[in-house]
Amino acid sequence: MFSGLGAVKVSDPAAAAALLAAGGRGEVLLCVVDLALPEAGVRTLAAAATTGAVPWLAVAERYRPQFRELAQELDAIDFVVAEAEDPQSVARFVDRLLKNRSVRILVVEDSAFMRLFLRRQLRRYQFRVHMAASAAMALAVLEQRPDITAVIIDYDMPEQNGVELTRTIRRRFRQREICLIGISGKAPRSISAEFLKSGGDDYLHKPFEREELYCRVLHGVEAVERMLEIKRLERLRRMFLSMLAHDLKSPAGGIVGAANLILDGVCGDIGSEVREMAAVISQAGRRLCTLAANMQDLTRLETGRLEPALAASRLDALIMERVRLAEATAAGKGIRVEARVPDLPVLLFDPDLMARLLDNLLSNAIKFSPAKSLVRLTLRLAEDEVMVRVSDQGPGVLIEERHRLFKPFERLSARPTAGEKSLGLGLAIAEGIAVAHGGRIWVESDPGQGAAFCFTLPLAPVVPDQSDSCSCL
Repeated sequence: MFSGLGAVKVSDPAAAAALLAAGGRGEVLLCVVDLALPEAGVRTLAAAATTGAVPWLAVAERYRPQFRELAQELDAIDFVVAEAEDPQSVARFVDRLLKNRSVRILVVEDSAFMRLFLRRQLRRYQFRVHMAASAAMALAVLEQRPDITAVIIDYDMPEQNGVELTRTIRRRFRQREICLIGISGKAPRSISAEFLKSGGDDYLHKPFEREELYCRVLHGVEAVERMLEIKRLERLRRMFLSMLAHDLKSPAGGIVGAANLILDGVCGDIGSEVREMAAVISQAGRRLCTLAANMQDLTRLETGRLEPALAASRLDALIMERVRLAEATAAGKGIRVEARVPDLPVLLFDPDLMARLLDNLLSNAIKFSPAKSLVRLTLRLAEDEVMVRVSDQGPGVLIEERHRLFKPFERLSARPTAGEKSLGLGLAIAEGIAVAHGGRIWVESDPGQGAAFCFTLPLAPVVPDQSDSCSCL
């Protein structure tokens, strides 16, 4: 079976030739011919395939130069060795040929003879081929056909040479996955380096064997297909995370709300054991809410849709609120949280996102701090920005690991001191929020001596008569 299609074995060369000569009656897409057959039979089948316009593939159990020469003489697509150790080799080759029928290749060549030659060779391998005689025509085709997978570019062309065209394509179509292959017969061998450094993916020097052309083109096509598949799976991952985060928020909020009602005595008097269990449920629910919010923020970051809803707010009051909430978690490890925050003017920022940023930095500091240590938050006001610094007395960050620090799902060598769980999203989201506000974030750390995470927020004070509208969440 090839690509889900049926395969029919015909032992009689004469019967097979009759079917091929009739064009396969519309039912034969490809003919595979074993070169172990008598040469006369192979020639008959090849002639019948040509008459019926049915492409055919030559195969043999072992490689022999005369087999390859015969396949080329009789205009076979290619000669494939069907080794006993790899019985699926022919099936994979055929599957690829059938897949090639949906792949579009653009040939950019000013020589009409060479254009037709390249088109014939590529069509042999079932590719769909477009042609352009100049750089301007090539760019027009690429504008009209966003599904072009690969472009073969001749170096020696009027108006704009192949290297210049390669640069232009990479600049104009930055977001497109496309393979660019340079070819030349007159330019020096060193031109290959210029092609590759200008954005090309491969280079062929004329004259070349047709198998070499196919292998180079196929390598580029499959690289593009792999990248498109990765992007497709990445879109699915983001969609899944977004849906999961959305579906988690409501039940998690309900859990927290119900547990808090029990703790507040709304459901009547409760014993110490029930109160303790309600507190555990409330804390677990809050963690679930944080996880859902982090996943939602991550998908917004990755899709470029994290846009702060700026509001006139007091950063100093927001900081003290988040510190008080963090103290409850820190108390379980005997950690003291200290904040030194001067009074600030009313600023413009997104209170929800800023609260998330502060929570992530404070929880990260508490998570990696040893018992009975100190987490300190300080705020410094400069001419055009405010800087917040959250420091701890934990293990610090190794220099060689800092480049991974703000990437999602990264796990560094340092481990939480009480075995707390982490998905590695907090710092990545913190960076995204800081950058979305026009600020920056970084770490200051000496291994073994703790770490300090700092971020800045541009100063954009609002006029005094707007201060009444400030809010802190």
